[in-house]
Amino acid sequence: MAKAKNSLKKRTSTTPTEKSVLEMTAKQARTFFLKPESYCRVDLPPYFDFGRVLSPVTTFLGTKTLSASSSKPRDHKAVNYTIYSNKDGRYAWRPFQLIHPAIYVDLTNQITEAAAWGHIKSQFANFSKDPKIRCLSVPRTSLTKRKDQASQVLKWWQGIEQASIEMALDYNYVYHADITDCYGSIYTHSVAWALHTKKTAQSKAGKNDKSLIGNAIDGRLQDMQQGQTNGIPQGSVLVDLIAEIVLGYADRELSERLQTLGITDFQILRYRDDYRIFVNSPQIGEQILKVLTEVLLELGLKLNASKTTTAQAVISSSIKTDKKQWMRGRQDDENLQKHLLLIHCHSTDFPNAGSVLAALDTFYQSIGKAKLIRNVMQLASITVDIGFNSPRSFPVCAAIISRLLSKLETKTAKLEALSRVRNKLAQLPNNGHLEVWQQRLSYHFDPKVVYSERLCTLVSGKSTDLWSNLWITDKTLKAALDPSKIVNRNKLKSLKPVVRRAEFSLFCPYE
Repeated sequence: MAKAKNSLKKRTSTTPTEKSVLEMTAKQARTFFLKPESYCRVDLPPYFDFGRVLSPVTTFLGTKTLSASSSKPRDHKAVNYTIYSNKDGRYAWRPFQLIHPAIYVDLTNQITEAAAWGHIKSQFANFSKDPKIRCLSVPRTSLTKRKDQASQVLKWWQGIEQASIEMALDYNYVYHADITDCYGSIYTHSVAWALHTKKTAQSKAGKNDKSLIGNAIDGRLQDMQQGQTNGIPQGSVLVDLIAEIVLGYADRELSERLQTLGITDFQILRYRDDYRIFVNSPQIGEQILKVLTEVLLELGLKLNASKTTTAQAVISSSIKTDKKQWMRGRQDDENLQKHLLLIHCHSTDFPNAGSVLAALDTFYQSIGKAKLIRNVMQLASITVDIGFNSPRSFPVCAAIISRLLSKLETKTAKLEALSRVRNKLAQLPNNGHLEVWQQRLSYHFDPKVVYSERLCTLVSGKSTDLWSNLWITDKTLKAALDPSKIVNRNKLKSLKPVVRRAEFSLFCPYE
């Protein structure tokens, strides 16, 4: 049987809808990384506009380096700001970092300097020479009204899920693997290894060569975290690219070692730290996993044992378990409460799953069409419980709750309901992200409600620091870094009590 295994056919369209950052010029890439949406990937209400700080900092720095206006940021604590998102409704959480805007702009400028950007692109071309190992997670921009993150998600769907199904024509087995705490484990020095070779980066001359872009990136990453060399901040597209530099280097190392071993009957699809390894022999699959483990260990990374599978049938394992279960089951009911309980049951089995978000989005649209909604508080209670156990879903849960509250007759009843929601969610540790969305719900009714999350403090009109500026020596730059600017008061005042779909859905175009 003829097998087209060396490459996957790329689906083209006469009108491109997205563009890889590696297809951009240095100037275009700089504009892309300095977009507020690229700076912060955390889903926040629309009145947060980081462009209001990034823009004046960009203007101030111009072609200057940050060192001319500062001392050493790594000598100070809390240079970046961390917002926590609870992962499991208990004691696991994911820290997202808002990188200090001055360091972010300075790092963007260095990466997108013409020569540096050219070198980075050439290295990515080197990483991707082997068509048997394909990376599908390089940052992309949308060329339509669709949000950039939506384009990235669609790339995953087309390049991973759909391509995996097609792979069943050529391969009998697939292995799934991902890296444990990928961003938190990346060794900052490995960026220079990837961009300039390990031998060059570790040599005395290489270590002291400030002109090497790998060293510049390494230095700025350490500046953000008191000189720490383990881990990179999660939450921006720029750092996603830096992660891809290290993971692309791992792809190349893996390719070279597999070629040396004479292993050729395979195809690997990688989306960031998630690997799908297609083979016709389980023995080959195990060999590839062994070599991949060795490559990653040399970079300070390791595979997550609990998420690394043995040989599985390709099509049945190409679609995520939660999605398959949702497709098999009864997905909705004309009775709104029964419909929401179906989603609740699914979220209990698959907390934080993408299929839960999709189901809640559909429910949000259903209640918008409903002429009469009974049992408002019961529906609100079920929705809060879904958000409690699947915190990733809380933005859409907040939107559903806002629609339900609009059905209550008095302001007093609405405030009482909001208080009950808040008391329930206060039981969650590290719930700053949830507090931001709770404030979005309550602000219209009572803007004086106090939340501990500092982003909420800014919305309330009170002064608070997000980033440490003690190392900034220039008064003009310090003034540009005023965190109160990130709250767009006009947008805040214009928002209606009901959360619109465009505020939480990746697939609802910008308005």
